[in-house]
Amino acid sequence: MYSNERIVVTGVGVVTSIGKNSEEFFNNAVNGTVSISDVQTLDVSEMRHHRGGEIHDFNITDHFPDNPELHEIGRAKQFAMTAAKECLDCNQTLEQVDSFRIGVALGFTQGESKALEDFSEAYTEGNLEGGLQSFKDYPPKLLSQSLASHFKLYGPNFIIGQACSAGNFCAGIALDALHSGEVDAVLTGGTDAFSRYCYAGFSRLGAIAEDTPRPFSLNRTGMVPAEGAGMLLLETLSSAQKRGAKIYAEIVGYGESADAHHITQPSANGIEQAMRMALNSANLSPDAIDYVSVHGTGTNASDKTESTVLNSIYPDKKPPLSSIKSLIGHTMGAASSIECVASIYALNNQILPPTMSFLEDDPECQVDCIPNQARKTKVNYVMKTASAFGGQNAVVIFKKWNEQEENNNAA
Repeated sequence: MYSNERIVVTGVGVVTSIGKNSEEFFNNAVNGTVSISDVQTLDVSEMRHHRGGEIHDFNITDHFPDNPELHEIGRAKQFAMTAAKECLDCNQTLEQVDSFRIGVALGFTQGESKALEDFSEAYTEGNLEGGLQSFKDYPPKLLSQSLASHFKLYGPNFIIGQACSAGNFCAGIALDALHSGEVDAVLTGGTDAFSRYCYAGFSRLGAIAEDTPRPFSLNRTGMVPAEGAGMLLLETLSSAQKRGAKIYAEIVGYGESADAHHITQPSANGIEQAMRMALNSANLSPDAIDYVSVHGTGTNASDKTESTVLNSIYPDKKPPLSSIKSLIGHTMGAASSIECVASIYALNNQILPPTMSFLEDDPECQVDCIPNQARKTKVNYVMKTASAFGGQNAVVIFKKWNEQEENNNAA
């Protein structure tokens, strides 16, 4: 039975190159901190590109001092575990909820690619046994299962390889599970570690920026691969209120499309369809949106296509938008979830993070991309868009939570 119960966000968590928790991350984002640097963890000397958004100072022990065994798991799992810990620590009273009614939905692109790379190297060198030992950490299902096992979350468990839009798609899966009455809460998000395969692939495509990503700026030269994790705890309003949980925002809209237009080239029709579906499900007119956290990779095709969509939906006055990828690079399967956290913080702090490294207007990208400096403004509704190779588009709309207004309505 499908219910119309309201769904709220009761926890947030991130691991990024500009912050290992949500507050640090958002403060640095608002201050325009850019973490793009020369790649250190991979040998890129023979590649055409050398820039990335790596996390250089992460140690799992700092976050789990009593669990030294976590050093043995892969980096993508470590990121996800750390972001999940912050997310769940937001509300200790979650223990009041039946653990069999708390699900997990986690997205990824490469996952534990280092395990696959180590296996390939060992196999090539004739060390099959050593290769198989490395491969044990690779199966994607272990990403979400590790969260369920460590945090004792025994509800439905999903792992979604939906690439750059994986986090938003996981939010959609969580919404379905919550509306069906199957669960009371879902830990949802995305994670990815820096990957040689991923970096080499984008380099061969010629899609990596020469220096830094410059979304929507004239003469931009591409995106920058990065790593990290973002997590949200989604919960029915009745469950959250019953346990007195802190509510960060409400999810009021969701839309998705699989346009299957091209393996790498985005489709304006597909992206627009997902955005309009999200607006319709929220029962909102486009003008109600105060801010759009865009996909914003910094590639010519992606930025131009997003601009085309926004010009179609907003032929007159366009809402301000910005790209978090201009600050930390493209974190692949973690990107949309990290950007959801930024969207929620923008709602709660009434300030919009900037699109950094912007140099000059592009006539083909007629948008208000909040260039280089954060903007204070009134924000009630935020739209978070995401698109992935193969035409996988997903959009989430968040509403600012007003405790006083809710109490007055209840009275």
